[in-house]
Amino acid sequence: MTLSQSKGGAGLALLLLCAANFLDAMDVSTIGVALPAIQTELGMQATSLQWAVSAYVLGYGGFLLLGGRVADLFGHRRVFLWSLGIFAAASIAGGFVDSAPTLIAARLIKGIAAAFTAPAALALLLSVFGEGNARAKALGVFSSTGAAGFVLGMVLGGAATIVSWRATLVMGAPVAILALIVAPFVLPADHKRSGPRARFDWAGALTITPGLLLFVFGVTNAAADGWRAFPTWGALAAALVLILLFLLVESRHSDPMVPLAMFRRPKLSHANAVAALFQGAYVGFQFTATLYYQTVVGWSAFATGFSFAIGGICVMFLAPRFATIGQNRGTTGLMTLGVALQAASYVFWAISAGHIDTIVLVGISQIVLGLGYAMTYPSVQVAALADVADDQSGLASGMLFASFQIGGGIVLAAASAIFSAAPGFGWDSYIAGTAFVAALATAITVLAAMGPRGATARPDAYQAAE
Repeated sequence: MTLSQSKGGAGLALLLLCAANFLDAMDVSTIGVALPAIQTELGMQATSLQWAVSAYVLGYGGFLLLGGRVADLFGHRRVFLWSLGIFAAASIAGGFVDSAPTLIAARLIKGIAAAFTAPAALALLLSVFGEGNARAKALGVFSSTGAAGFVLGMVLGGAATIVSWRATLVMGAPVAILALIVAPFVLPADHKRSGPRARFDWAGALTITPGLLLFVFGVTNAAADGWRAFPTWGALAAALVLILLFLLVESRHSDPMVPLAMFRRPKLSHANAVAALFQGAYVGFQFTATLYYQTVVGWSAFATGFSFAIGGICVMFLAPRFATIGQNRGTTGLMTLGVALQAASYVFWAISAGHIDTIVLVGISQIVLGLGYAMTYPSVQVAALADVADDQSGLASGMLFASFQIGGGIVLAAASAIFSAAPGFGWDSYIAGTAFVAALATAITVLAAMGPRGATARPDAYQAAE
């Protein structure tokens, strides 16, 4: 029996995988509060400064499908270890950057490494914990660390910036190195494949990866330069062509990178749609609220980041419990209630901002938002992986994580466009941005309620049914 098969070994494996998941999510937001200090020291132009954040999202979102499929084909543990090692090396290199291009390159490489680490980690978790409540609890803990990493990234980034903005890039390296040392002893070995190895779908990889990269680039650039800018619509048009070409290639390939049947799985498709939109709504709200707290209220970067800590704590402690509930009683009702609570939080913020004490505004909105996020985030993960076999778990994980990243980029671009255009119509930018997010969250609540009903199905049962 390997260490990962024992109860203590499984717990240690979960801790290691959650640590990697926390790092991947944390790096999305941790550098945001350090941007003024980075601009001062490196002399970056405002137009290029946003790419210190966006380069990570570009690599992460663009390579997730490739990362998930590579993990399924070449071994979840092998891919996890290699990509985590690259993540650690890029983190250390980030502490020595001396110009805008080297900073953006370090962030891009970290994002690409995370795109391989995240789906491999989730697939390893499914392998360690099998079925039933044990898997649900593990998924809940894994979900909570990912959500908490994203939410608390601003808090940790603000604290690290007090020492140096370079600390925001380096601080994940010690955890990644420690995980690399421990991983070979606790993670299950990759299964030896019987029969011929599946052929790698190079045509699929060479169409979907640049297609997603261009799509993420386009929506990210839209947030800075607008939808009419040539880099925005040109990238989106090229992305559309490549994605359509990818679908054509996959429909004719004997062993496609992404079997199109994956999109016909009801739980997976519904979970991906909800994940993209609810995460996008949260990112849009975080964008608006962060600007409000710093520009209008006058809070520091650390205080602004800390204002999101209540929601992160709610997610850390409540998500595992809600994952078990979703596994046993079905995820549709739970994610519907979760998104509805988030919508209520956004409505409350839009109505109350400027009319009540800001501390009270933060406290009430973050408790309601954190409770809703803690319900929704693990629910979509349980639902997405409910009807997927182990040999496609990495790909399904990549699809789910890609939904989070791409949804966040699209809604952020829309929210920032509304924020910028609002004064021209005589509206308050902060209220208009949050009202848009609230309206979107209300629509997502309806979408969530339309999902499959009943308890989560076992993958083997689903396969038998097919």
